[in-house]
Amino acid sequence: MDRIAVVNLGCPKNQIDAETMSGILAEKGYQLTGRPETADIIVVNTCSFIDKARQESIDQILAMAEYKKKGRCRQLLVTGCLAQMHHKELAKEMPEVDGFLGTGSVDQILDLLGGKRAIISSPEMYDGLAETKRLLSTYPYGYLKIAEGCNNWCSYCVIPQLRGRLRSKERSQVLTEARSLVEKGIREIILIAQDTSQYGLDINGKSQLPELLLDLEKIPGINWIRLLYCYPDHITDELIDVFAASAKLCRYLDIPLQHSHPAILHSMGRKHSGEGARELIQKLRQRVPGIALRTTFIVGYPGETPEHFQDLLDFVRWAEFDHLGAFIYSREEGTRAAAIKAQVPARIKNSRYHQLMALQQQIVLERNQQLLGRKFTVLIDSVRSGLAYGRSYREAPEIDSNIIFPAIANKIGDFVRIRCSSRDGYDLLGEIDNE
Repeated sequence: MDRIAVVNLGCPKNQIDAETMSGILAEKGYQLTGRPETADIIVVNTCSFIDKARQESIDQILAMAEYKKKGRCRQLLVTGCLAQMHHKELAKEMPEVDGFLGTGSVDQILDLLGGKRAIISSPEMYDGLAETKRLLSTYPYGYLKIAEGCNNWCSYCVIPQLRGRLRSKERSQVLTEARSLVEKGIREIILIAQDTSQYGLDINGKSQLPELLLDLEKIPGINWIRLLYCYPDHITDELIDVFAASAKLCRYLDIPLQHSHPAILHSMGRKHSGEGARELIQKLRQRVPGIALRTTFIVGYPGETPEHFQDLLDFVRWAEFDHLGAFIYSREEGTRAAAIKAQVPARIKNSRYHQLMALQQQIVLERNQQLLGRKFTVLIDSVRSGLAYGRSYREAPEIDSNIIFPAIANKIGDFVRIRCSSRDGYDLLGEIDNE
């Protein structure tokens, strides 16, 4: 059979799509390879969230096209968000691409290989049932998508156009996929969606996330459960109670806030307020001691004044987030924010980004200093050159820092008790605690 390389770009949701396509292909006997230069067929699973992601996707397609011109590859396919939105333009500008597959057709990858030029349907056509066939690309953690699409329609975001409206998976389907991950050896299950806190809202008008978490806890073999992308609007007292009582749910919460100033939040179409975010953070830290909080912000949103930005800096300084990511505002065609006349110049957007990240770096270094001497249970993600790289409940893979310590008969997937002894930038250094 042909050798196929599936090259993935973008977020964990995209990663699950790439793993699903890989699993479908492997089930049919295709040989999967991580080396595109040796592949007969190359699939590039693209991202189109912001302009930087689109450019990265285009650059990757062009790089893979070189293997078709000079190497073994005879078929180059483009899938994912960029294909969903821009397949017609790409077909004109990139004749070397043989086919396009949209986000609503992930489970039709075999049809694309059969010679169809484009399979682009509504993103809401995809039900995610094929995700039990995934060929995992991560270990010892695995992502589990509990919902697809989004109903928020924030003014700056194209996700509803790329992924459709919110569609929560049936709870029984989520539990089946969780058991499948456990059978494959996964130690930490990471729940994702565009907004995990809205899980079940489209089914009965109420978030069913607390009930889902309680059901997942009962599955033997799951060690850790982690939540990403939990918008503040639906972080209820019931959900906080689950965090406080759970033995498997990591005391870690990713809350994308995007800004703090009420005028900017209103323009963004966000449903929370800066004051409401302050109250939520205080409540979480009071009721879930030791909880680690991550967030993301957008700088340079249209109409953001120096006063608005200073409000954001003051908020970040007050909140002292454990982890923080920032995006420079990207003017996305078809969004409400793109039509706002008061666009912030690129020079100012870049300056504000660097100011925000410099402040966060100072906060993280100070918080890491406070962690020295503390002991944590650490899950080992990798071992190389005699060192183990792992994470405690306080860190998510791929986006947060590591805890690094000497590997003594340790292997990937082990849980080890570590005492933090020093720090190296964002990372903590430690040693095995034998007490």
